[in-house]
Amino acid sequence: MEESQLIGIINRLKAMQEDAGDEPQPRRFEVNGVEQAQVTYHSETKTYTLDEYQGKEHFEFDNIDLVAIELFELLTNN
Repeated sequence: MEESQLIGIINRLKAMQEDAGDEPQPRRFEVNGVEQAQVTYHSETKTYTLDEYQGKEHFEFDNIDLVAIELFELLTNN
């Protein structure tokens, strides 16, 4: 059985929380080598920001599940 893409996304988001220091560390997400979005974790507010490149949209989340679902939908619909 193939590993779930959603679990991989959540693991990357959790790693951002664990690696959080003074400076937010952005992570880029891509499909077939094309960047689709960037996520940044802000430790001081415990929030994620998601910037979608194609739609030029910006979202803020305070829940890891919600940002993971949004990323999953973005990455699997392209």
